Order: sequence, then C-alpha cells, then structure tokens
Amino acid sequence: MTTTLPPWTSPTFAEEVRDRVANDFTETELVEMLDDASLTAEERFTVLYTLLQDLHREEREDEYRALVVHYEHEFGANPYYATFRAIVTVRDGTSPTQMRQALRHSRQAINALEDRPGVWNQYAAIFADLCDLAPELTSQADLDFALEAVDTALRTTTRDNPNFHFTRARLLHCAGRTHEALTEVQVAIHWQEARTAGGVRRLARYEALRARLLIERQGSDLLAQMTETRAALEASRGDQVQLLGVLAAVIALITTAVTVATRIDVADGVPLVLASAGSITVAFSCLMWAGGGRSVVRLVPAVVVGILMCLVAAQFVGLVDVTP
Repeated sequence: MTTTLPPWTSPTFAEEVRDRVANDFTETELVEMLDDASLTAEERFTVLYTLLQDLHREEREDEYRALVVHYEHEFGANPYYATFRAIVTVRDGTSPTQMRQALRHSRQAINALEDRPGVWNQYAAIFADLCDLAPELTSQADLDFALEAVDTALRTTTRDNPNFHFTRARLLHCAGRTHEALTEVQVAIHWQEARTAGGVRRLARYEALRARLLIERQGSDLLAQMTETRAALEASRGDQVQLLGVLAAVIALITTAVTVATRIDVADGVPLVLASAGSITVAFSCLMWAGGGRSVVRLVPAVVVGILMCLVAAQFVGLVDVTP
C-alpha cells in the first residue's frame, strides 16, 4: 500500500481522504481493504469513511445505509459515526420528524468534532433541507445557528468548497436575503468542477437554485416598483383633489365678483375687479406651483403682481394706504 491512510483525529482528515485516498484507490480495492485484518482499526475506519463518502456523493443511499448499519457495532463509538447516522436518518428528505432527528445526530458530531468544517456544514445543509420542506417548524434562532455553522465551516476550511457556499446560499434564501443568496450561489458555481458525474449533478443543483433566485429577485423588484407607482398615483390623486378644490373656490370668487360688479357703480366696481383679479392671479400661481408645472422662482412675479393688485384695490376703498 503506497498511500498512507490519514487518521480520523487529524483536523484535515476529510480533506486528506478526498484529495488522496479517494483518488488512489478504486472502490473494489477499498472494499478489500475494509475486510483486511492486517490493517489497524483506525486504518479500516478511514477506508470505511472513504467508501461512505463516495457512495453519498454518487447518491447510492441504499448501499450507504447498509454499510453504516453493518459496521455500527465496530465503529459506532467514533464521533464521525454521528454524521453517518444523520445521513441515514434523513433518508429521502420528506419527513420533518426524521430531519429534526438528523439535526440532533449532526449536533452531537459538532460537539465532538468542532474543529471539522465538514461537520459544521452538514448541520447547516440538513437545516436548509428542513427549511425548504417545513419552514413553519424552524425558528429564527435555529436559522441563526445554522448560518453561524456554515460560516464556521467556510472560515475553518483549507480549500474553496463550493458545497459550503451552496449551503450558505440556501440558508440566506430561507432568511429572505435573496440578493445575498444569489451572490453566494454564483460563487459555488464558479468553484464547482464538472469532471465527474457527481460534479455535474451538484452543478445542476446550483444552477437550479440560481435560476430560482433570479426569478424571485425579478418578482421582488417588480413588486417594489408596483408599490412605488401605486403610492405615487395615490399621492397624485390627493394633489388633484386639492387642486380641484382650490379651482372651485376661484371660480366661485369670479362668479361672485362679476355678479356684484354688475349691480354697483363703476367707481365701486373697479376695486372689486382689481381685488378679484389679484386674488385669482395669486390662486392660479399657487395652483401651478402645487401641480409641479412651474418653479417657485418663475412664479414669484405673478404672485407679487397679484398682491399689488389686491393692495391697490384696498387703497381704493380706503382700507390700506400704499402711497409713499
């Protein structure tokens, strides 16, 4: 045997298995090594871990479950076995009860192997499955812990693991943080290789989530635009009602002024006409400003003229003295 089997006690055990052991031995050779009595129990556990990792990656869950059950009596006390039990308990991922039980197994593994990135990510990934299946059974505290778990995995890993980024994207999606989730899944797609059948399947899952997030983001943006437009229309409708009220008052003023002016002397009618014209000028200037049709600076002359007309009319009737 030319490859030294890494001990499970090594913090980089999972990475070493993936990078060295899984590449140096075929599945047939691993099965033979697992039955080789000349190997130590620690070496045989490394072989078992490698076999289970390959089976899980290829989604051969029945064979995975059979192997875990078969070696439970021999290796069940190993802290990593809690991660195996978690995967077996999840099964097809359709039972919230089983998934919560799997989370308990995964939490046991975290307590015993808190320096292993993959163990943290497993808990976060199972929680993301539960959140997709039955979000009503999850709490904000649970989601916060799962996000903390995957962040720990990303912080402590020694390699760029696209699966960790995918897990984080799923959790961010559960939290409603669509834009952040989209960024995270794009990172996962960037790092994921597609040289094997398992890699192609994972890449397809990443792309499916990315498409879903893009659709949700577009829908969210459209809903925000519709809400903004509706608010603008409501505001415009209110402004129109106010403008119509002012316009009605102006019309009433004009009608009253004309009616009164036709029944009095010319000398008395001139101040009234001036006062009416000045009031109408000021009122219409305010209408045009409120409607957004003119800037304040351009309306100042009209307002000034209207006020002066009102003052002149007041002088005619002796109410105000505007002479120097």
